[in-house]
Amino acid sequence: MTLYSTSMQPITTITEKCRKCYSCVRSCPVKAIKVEKTYAEIIFERCIGCGNCLANCPQKAKIITDKVGLTEKLLDGSQKVVAVLGCSFPAYFHYLQPEQLVSALKKLGFSEVHEGSAGAEMIGYSYAAAIEKSSAPLISSHCPAVVDLIERHYPELIGRLTTVVSPMIAIGRYLKMVHGSDLKVIYISSCVAGKFETQSQEKA
Repeated sequence: MTLYSTSMQPITTITEKCRKCYSCVRSCPVKAIKVEKTYAEIIFERCIGCGNCLANCPQKAKIITDKVGLTEKLLDGSQKVVAVLGCSFPAYFHYLQPEQLVSALKKLGFSEVHEGSAGAEMIGYSYAAAIEKSSAPLISSHCPAVVDLIERHYPELIGRLTTVVSPMIAIGRYLKMVHGSDLKVIYISSCVAGKFETQSQEKA
């Protein structure tokens, strides 16, 4: 099965499944999909990771590129690996009690499990300071899809974005500060745009 992907593309097209029905093209709010080959191709320079193409493809030709293999490799290695659960985990893992999920992740090899919502508490004071200092309305930088939307499509609004990092980045930096920069942090979330954000941080 041919996949149109590289390691830096969070959404993958299964080319054999694509029927060029244009459903994904019509559903994309930022015109980030083109059909020039035998399949609908994502223009990643325009993509904001909203996930509309995933939900609207009748053939299920668009899928999220997983990093299960990379995670398993890290867990089998000698470095300490910590799991951080995105804020949506109670809904996504609704069939488990939180303590059951933590136990399962530790059995897989994660040394610690944290809630991503703790990152929101860490950046609360920064938001308060930014709001107090600004005389104009600000746009929250909490959501990576919103940040990408502004940076890629509405650059005139970049000055309105708060310069505060997202909760995901905040807790990741905190954990690395506590355990050392060689710590591996795996963020478990249903947010597609979060994949774009983690990759932009890796390249920074």
